[in-house]
Amino acid sequence: MSRTKPYAQDVRDAAVACRDSAADVGDRLRGLRARLASLDAVRLGMPDARLADLLAGFDIYARMLDDALCDIAGDLRVAAGSPRRCGLELAAGSPG
Repeated sequence: MSRTKPYAQDVRDAAVACRDSAADVGDRLRGLRARLASLDAVRLGMPDARLADLLAGFDIYARMLDDALCDIAGDLRVAAGSPRRCGLELAAGSPG
């Protein structure tokens, strides 16, 4: 029995888990951002503009994380579609 078939299924499962994790992390970050946006910057000892800048940075990093997780899930789906390549990458890392 070939070991590439189970590897391919494992990679497909990992792609789904990664995509689901991206959605979960996104939901949690949106909730955190809403809480941060509701804070009074003056009571925190900073100007409103500073809090706005920090939130803009938060948005950028949240988007970057989402993009990374979605890219990983996409790459895993592609690898799962090619069982031979999938098995090789799992055994030795990406060839290129």
